[in-house]
Amino acid sequence: MTSKNVRVKIDEMKTSNGLIKNLELSIGKLVDDNWTEPMGPTPKPSLTALRDWDMKLLNKYKPFYMPACDLCCLCTYGKCDLTGGKRGACGLDIGAQSSRIVLLACSIGAATHTGHARHVVDHLIEKYGRRHPIDIGGMNVKVEAPVTRLVTGIKPETLGDLDEVLEYCETQITHCLSAAHTGQEGNNLDFESKAFHAGMVDQVGMEVADIAQISTLNFPKADPDAPLIQMGIGSVDTKKPVIMCIGHNVVPSVGIIDYMRDSKLDDKMEVVGLCCTAFDNTRYYDRAKIVGPISWQLRFIRGGYADVVVLDEQCVRTDAFNEAERVKAPVIAASEKNCMGFKNRTNDPADEIVADLVSGKVTGVLILDPEKVGEVAVKVAQKIAPIRKKMSVLPSLDEIKALAKTCRQCNLCQRSCPQDLRIPAALKAAADGNLAPLTALYEECIGCGRCEEACPIKLQIHSFIVKSGEKYMTEETNLCRAGRGAVQDVEIRNVGSPIVLGEIPGILAVVGCANYPHGGKDVYDICREFALRRYIVVTSGCSAMSAGSYRNSEGKTLYEEFPGGFEAGGVLNVGSCVANSHIAGAAPVDVDDRVGAGHREEVDA
Repeated sequence: MTSKNVRVKIDEMKTSNGLIKNLELSIGKLVDDNWTEPMGPTPKPSLTALRDWDMKLLNKYKPFYMPACDLCCLCTYGKCDLTGGKRGACGLDIGAQSSRIVLLACSIGAATHTGHARHVVDHLIEKYGRRHPIDIGGMNVKVEAPVTRLVTGIKPETLGDLDEVLEYCETQITHCLSAAHTGQEGNNLDFESKAFHAGMVDQVGMEVADIAQISTLNFPKADPDAPLIQMGIGSVDTKKPVIMCIGHNVVPSVGIIDYMRDSKLDDKMEVVGLCCTAFDNTRYYDRAKIVGPISWQLRFIRGGYADVVVLDEQCVRTDAFNEAERVKAPVIAASEKNCMGFKNRTNDPADEIVADLVSGKVTGVLILDPEKVGEVAVKVAQKIAPIRKKMSVLPSLDEIKALAKTCRQCNLCQRSCPQDLRIPAALKAAADGNLAPLTALYEECIGCGRCEEACPIKLQIHSFIVKSGEKYMTEETNLCRAGRGAVQDVEIRNVGSPIVLGEIPGILAVVGCANYPHGGKDVYDICREFALRRYIVVTSGCSAMSAGSYRNSEGKTLYEEFPGGFEAGGVLNVGSCVANSHIAGAAPVDVDDRVGAGHREEVDA
């Protein structure tokens, strides 16, 4: 356990040796190290600490590049053509440039999760104090932060201890980004090695974020029987005022839920979430509901279901404000990373902000105080709901048929569609009065809206698809298990021998966003098939939502059909994206007890 910036001030102290007056001591950090684990060889590894091991892997399994772009546009030399073995003005070839882009992408991801962790930790320290203990499973979880301990050699015991871990992450991300500057790294394998490093740091940042919020916000703690949560647009009671939270950071949503509960409005309003905020909402408040994954933003907003839209950080459509404005739903931006161009109203009186939003004087505001976000969102939702009356911009079926007749059949929509959906054929059928082909696209469309941007006459093609599939959309009522958090030590011990002996074939982790046609159904089918074959199936984030979005022949969702334990045939939802770290964290605990003191190199070997 560490204490930072300790200050000791003595006005007057008499001792046998003399009198001390006006003594002030300032100590940068106190370390109370009662951890007996011997330190491994690579605590807080630098960019090159694990490079030799990376090179062994990369030389054995050489990267194969299929660049999406064969130009480099990252410096003031201008665009450089890297085709045909040519090098750019700085000397990079296409292999190095491709791996450089990978490093940048990995660093952005690591920075995003670590920035998320920094905001959460700073907020929770301010609210609960640096000495608030870390607890993600009580006696059931001996190694509370396996990734952090493995990588950094730090055993965090309090919220304050996480500060040092984040400082390490932030430093390494800075170095990774600096390596991508013009005239720095030039070898593709070294770029890849640094991308590995960024990915490792990303796991640490994610773990810090989740253990901090589990320890303070009363999330499920390694609970295989975490509650089942209502999921799907059809589960939302649209007769009530609806607040929709989009993003990954639960802190503003906690402010909303707390104000709603304190005001005795639990049964009078709906708080729903989309993307990872949805999961963390339900870990905090089991009456919150999950709308769906990242690709459902347009359909929910355009459908008019949300009376207030709250945006925090990550995976938020940057035009969410424009879409909400069309249906007259006020927007609150609640993160300094996603300000949406709004005026900062953090220091203004809450009732004044409410009045401006309800009257339409402003359509969106930036509020960086989560408690004020809660008060404003709840009050605005109550007042605006009877005014906007769930206003929708989805066209009627007759309007779709009429508008489809104006389609030029230029095929630009299909060419721009990342899934190459047969949109022109569906529009031609709609012009003839047959909406079935458009309805069929509902399950295949990933909601990106590129078709609309490509259309020369600006047909709202995605809205046509959503309206045609509205029956399916409003009947989406499924169940998803709330994120359980970490895996218990006893669960890991119980499966060790069965995995080695082949009684349990293995562990499958299904994570990320299924953004391709029928991707959600594929995730469900994969999870179910492996669970039936006695694999341990672990999910998180949007994949965990997709896994729960379908039912078997008996009408049961995946989370009803299979147990939530880390066991043969178990299907676990660990939680939001930052909870991915619990999946990675279970591996070193299973492999080796020495996970706490910078043994990353040894565990890898």
